[in-house]
Amino acid sequence: MKAVIFDVAKVIVDWDAGRAVRGALPDEVVDAFLASQEYWAINAATDAGLPLVDAVARIEAELPEFAELARLYYGERFPLTVTGEIPGTTAVIDELLAAGVPSYGLSNWSAENFSVARAGAPVIDRLDGLIVSGEVGLAKPDEAIFRLALDRFGLEASETLMVDDTQHNLDAAARVGMPTHLFTSAGTLRDDLVRLGLLAG
Repeated sequence: MKAVIFDVAKVIVDWDAGRAVRGALPDEVVDAFLASQEYWAINAATDAGLPLVDAVARIEAELPEFAELARLYYGERFPLTVTGEIPGTTAVIDELLAAGVPSYGLSNWSAENFSVARAGAPVIDRLDGLIVSGEVGLAKPDEAIFRLALDRFGLEASETLMVDDTQHNLDAAARVGMPTHLFTSAGTLRDDLVRLGLLAG
């Protein structure tokens, strides 16, 4: 094992969609938004490059019950989704970098508001490289984005650990030959990195 690629939301930054609208709208509307497969399918399109203004227009047309919420979520309240860093992950990344282990980011996020993630976790700008899905028009779990990352960063799949909090993303990474780690905490990640020989015990 020679390198690590990190997901960003819920691995590096503490991101929670509900925080953006909870308190601004009735709880039953927020709960319905969080559970709506149709809404999150449109949101996934923003991860793959759909402009936010077009996402709002689609929601207004297709899911009018969420129109006000979408304007808030993709607008002034979006920064509330991020409260800072996931405890311990920055220390793990800095330890990897200090040990000379190439470390990268691969995030499903709209290019238009990724600055919110950067502000929440400055370690993102210390990574050796970063791909934001909205900038490349591809998003996890599309296998193509993992191949793009490996190619852009000059990595071999079998030598690159993919760290993500979502199993179906890791399943896709595994299909292109990458070892994977399902993120639950920085402590368990560090234990795995020690086991793999990337960090000292």
